[in-house]
Amino acid sequence: MNNMMKRVGVTFGLVGLFVLGACGTDEATKSAETTPSMEPVEAELNVPATADTDEAVTLAVRVTQDGKAVDDADEIKFEVWKNGAKEESKMTKATLTEDGVYEAETMFADEAIYTVQVHVTARSMHTMPTTNVTVGHPETAAEAEAEEDHHHHAGADIVLDPTQAVAKEAQPFTVNVEIEHETLTGADVQLEVFKDGADKHEWVKLEETEGGNYAGEHTFPEAGTYNVQVHVTKGHDIHEHIMEIVEVK
Repeated sequence: MNNMMKRVGVTFGLVGLFVLGACGTDEATKSAETTPSMEPVEAELNVPATADTDEAVTLAVRVTQDGKAVDDADEIKFEVWKNGAKEESKMTKATLTEDGVYEAETMFADEAIYTVQVHVTARSMHTMPTTNVTVGHPETAAEAEAEEDHHHHAGADIVLDPTQAVAKEAQPFTVNVEIEHETLTGADVQLEVFKDGADKHEWVKLEETEGGNYAGEHTFPEAGTYNVQVHVTKGHDIHEHIMEIVEVK
């Protein structure tokens, strides 16, 4: 009788261990599922390169993190403006249509080159890629492109320094921002770094120092020509950017 009771006790003990082990595994799985990913949120624009005036055009963006679709974005909006008229931009809220894809519709009133910028806020991260749409056959297309590349954007003057770097060495960058000749403070300033044709863009968030300056650093993995787009946002009214070329030796 005593031997039987001992065997039963051992059996229950093993069952208890299995139950505890299973609970521990479940807790670990839940913990892994709730731990936020540190990978950046990426946004891939899908916007037609050309369009006709007064034609309904679908603007789409696919949002991913670590290669997986992001369906729980906090806010996604498309901002559209005719180059040289940023102050007249229009903002349209996008809606989720399928896994990680958000869409909105817009129309272009004039024959011109337009900029389309998507503002993606998801999982405590923010990204704002842009692209251009040529509407109709604007006679001043070349002039509009030149205006877009100029440092002066709708009253904003943005200066990136330096425009040269050395590969595999941490390169400090500073950005000075003025709006209508007055220093801009309290802004969110980020650098978007990428090579032509590259799928992955690196993002560098700058910290405000003093006198309208924002500072940070980036290490370029190899020599070559890099695009560095400076994004400046503050509240709902200021959304500015410039593109610079950085030569890395």
